This record gives sequence, structure tokens and C-alpha cells, in this order.
Amino acid sequence: MSNEIIFYTQLASIFTFVVVLFVLYRLLVSQKDSTIELLREKNQYLGDQLAEAKSLSPDVLAENLAKRVKLLIEEIGHLNQDKDKNERLIEQKENALHALQKKLSQLQEQIKRTEEVMQDFVCPYCGAPMQTREYYPIYGHIEGREVEGESEFVTYGCGLAIRDGEEIELCPSLLGDEESP
Repeated sequence: MSNEIIFYTQLASIFTFVVVLFVLYRLLVSQKDSTIELLREKNQYLGDQLAEAKSLSPDVLAENLAKRVKLLIEEIGHLNQDKDKNERLIEQKENALHALQKKLSQLQEQIKRTEEVMQDFVCPYCGAPMQTREYYPIYGHIEGREVEGESEFVTYGCGLAIRDGEEIELCPSLLGDEESP
């Protein structure tokens, strides 16, 4: 085999390696972009759900149910005065009361769960909504092995910024507390 054939074979191998490397890089970049876009859509969806949950005002619903429970208890008290005539009506009212109490407890449980979920999407100090949540890949070497990790960056409408659990920009409500005597 001549040196010229070996030279061209090596050139072709290097070129093929570079092309394969470029294709793999483009695949990884497109996958990363797809993941970022999916996370943005999910964040937008969760933001929309949060706005919808706020607009339903569960406290008003709970207050109305509590009023209805109170009215039913009063009606049952009045009907107990003439128990013989109204026994069937009392039973219906008691069933309605139990159903309303069950709805009220379910609503209170939903409110509790919503508040727990909402904690992840608002500033822990002033309640401002989350603006962005982004994840960045990080790379490093540990004991001679290459390792990958992920870094999280979160910003809120008030200006609070958190990177990997560490506040890098403070909430204005905290700054106001520190400046006052």
C-alpha cells in the first residue's frame, strides 16, 4: 500500500470523525432546546393554572358553604320543635347538612393542597409570582471521571433571584426590613 493511499484514508477517517461529532453535537443541542421549550410550556401552564385557582377565590366558596351549614342547623332546630309532623323533612335536612359538611371539608382540603402547591411558585417573603425557572447543565471531574449535574436558577417578580438554593438577589421586602431601625 502506498503512502498516498494511507494519507487519504487517514484524511477520510478524520473528516468522518468530525462530521459524526458535529451531528452528535447538533442532536444534543436540539434535545436540550426541546427540553427547555417543554419546561417553558410547563411553567406557562402552571402559571395559568395558578391564575385560574386565584380567580376562583376558594375562601368565598368556603364562606358560602359555612353559611349554608349554619342555616341548615337552624332549620333542623326549628323542625325539632314539631318533630312528629316534620320527621321526614328533618331527615332530608340532616342528609343535606351532611352532604354540605362533606363538600366543605373537601373544599378545605383542596384549599390546603392548593396553598401547598402555590408555595413553590411565589416568593417566600412577599408572595410575588415566579417569573422564570431555568436549569443549566454543569460539568466537572471527580477522581478523574467526568461528571454532569444540573444547576437551577429561579427569579420572582419582586426581584428575588435564587441559584441552587442560594439567594443571589434579595427580595425588596427583606431590604426594607433591614433598613428600618
